[in-house]
Amino acid sequence: MTLLQLSYVLELSQHDSFSLAAKRLHISQPALSLQVSKLEEELGMKLFKRSPNRVALTAEGELFAEKARELLQLADNLKDLPFELEKKPEGELRVGVISTLAPYWFAMFMDQFAQVYPNIRLTVKELKTEEIIGQLKNGQLDAGFISTPVSAAGMVFRPLFYERFYLYVSEQHELYASESIDLDKVDLKEMWYLQEGNCFQNQVDSVCMYAKEPGEYQNIVYLSNSIESLCRVVENSGGITFIPELATLSVSPEKELMIKEIDRTPPVREISLATTRISKSDRLIGFLLEEALKVIPKRMLAKPVEKTLDTGLKF
Repeated sequence: MTLLQLSYVLELSQHDSFSLAAKRLHISQPALSLQVSKLEEELGMKLFKRSPNRVALTAEGELFAEKARELLQLADNLKDLPFELEKKPEGELRVGVISTLAPYWFAMFMDQFAQVYPNIRLTVKELKTEEIIGQLKNGQLDAGFISTPVSAAGMVFRPLFYERFYLYVSEQHELYASESIDLDKVDLKEMWYLQEGNCFQNQVDSVCMYAKEPGEYQNIVYLSNSIESLCRVVENSGGITFIPELATLSVSPEKELMIKEIDRTPPVREISLATTRISKSDRLIGFLLEEALKVIPKRMLAKPVEKTLDTGLKF
């Protein structure tokens, strides 16, 4: 068994096709098939189910692929040993961030990070939680920043801070004059929403305790992946939307009165760092967190007494 064979298994598991995987690996299809077959023979078990149109991991193959990924990450760690010994902060760091967090949090510290660590190449992708988890497992990302709790085998989650929910209320709305708002007084037909399947929207659903389609109430439905877009809709078309706490920091002074606290116990979401059990970039991630958490208000770093909202996500 070789590390090269392990990498072949992982590549094939991502593409479900010998021809596509061979193309990505820059080898011939027969050569890839031969190496996978030799590995299966050595292990005494089938890693892939083969059909004319598709190749898929068996149950045993899923477990093998998970262990193979960890071994390859450990091997990659050895390549970084010279930098670790010299304590040089350099290398490549690839992170995924959910779209309801990235434009507010990362925009606050990326320039400073680039100045402090000019030799670290940081690549940031705005992705859905399921895409972040998938790319972490496939080795396409080194770290993810998501809302938790999330149930995902083989992942490690480290809570970083806690973010309250606020309401963003149109100046034409009758509740605009209120300093804080009881959710019982909010008419859901006046609410603008993020796309279904977004973890932020799942949490909004649990706050409102309803499960009805917005289209059941409105003659115009504007489903978006962007909180900024929903805020512009509220400003120009009326109504209400939910926004996370960091988003309130970027609201212009003339629009600040549109931000309303929620009465009684305000809903809170937990933001966490997600990595695989064996990460090849722990040191670089540490440098990133050092700058990233400097911009988070201290009150948000302490775990709240109230229960944080569930994302409802399982992978």
